[in-house]
Amino acid sequence: MAVIYITNGFTQNTNIEHPETLKVLLLNLMPNRAETEHQFVSLLKNSRRDITLTFCLPKTHTLKNNARESLEKYATFDEINSNYYDALIVTGAPLDRLDFATIDYWDEFSEIVEWRKTHTQQSLFVCWSAYAAGEIEGIFKGQQLTKKISGVYTTNELTIPHSRYFTIPLQNSIDGTIVAGSREIGAVLIQNKRLHSTYLTGHLEYQIDTLAQEYKRDSLAGLAPHKPSNYFDENNKPTDTWSATASSFYRQWLDDITEIKKSIALGRNN
Repeated sequence: MAVIYITNGFTQNTNIEHPETLKVLLLNLMPNRAETEHQFVSLLKNSRRDITLTFCLPKTHTLKNNARESLEKYATFDEINSNYYDALIVTGAPLDRLDFATIDYWDEFSEIVEWRKTHTQQSLFVCWSAYAAGEIEGIFKGQQLTKKISGVYTTNELTIPHSRYFTIPLQNSIDGTIVAGSREIGAVLIQNKRLHSTYLTGHLEYQIDTLAQEYKRDSLAGLAPHKPSNYFDENNKPTDTWSATASSFYRQWLDDITEIKKSIALGRNN
């Protein structure tokens, strides 16, 4: 099983055994698994929290890319579904132009969305998984787009990269609190306290060149993409304007989970 142990900002090879260590499950749906692993590990290391990070895949997902550059063995959902975690992170996936029913692991994804209500304390859904989970649970109603939202946008003082073919119109929130968003790109950050869940339509984990690589890939594929907005400088070089938001967001999210963990432990001891 692929597990990474993070302590005080460093990865290590041995388990961390103390009450405040956070058990985080990361369901990685991205085709570039190794790159996504690196992105999230880097963010979580910046939090300076002690974390046991377990990587997982849907069993019913057909892998199209060679995974040799990623961790040696991912757990499949059926291998970990009897476990309990302090938090779940579900990555995005390049599926937002497909109908949900055509996705090979849609039924299993729906099962995971339900499972997390009883096996995790907090959940964070990113980009496509936010769109999909929110639709499943009736948190909001999303809308597919023919033109990609690509670039770096600041809404409600949160600066976040976006790369998606969907939007969540501000008026389409049904059972969620919109923390950030705009009419131009829709809701960016939605929370549902009842489900202890956060839905983030952007990619705070992206590194400085990720949008540039996607733009080049889409251009070579003949998709005629527009240049990512608010991203390149006057010399046509990518600029990183979101790292402060990324560090602050994940640090606060993990701090909140730590407080929840403490409260649960205190309640058990009383």
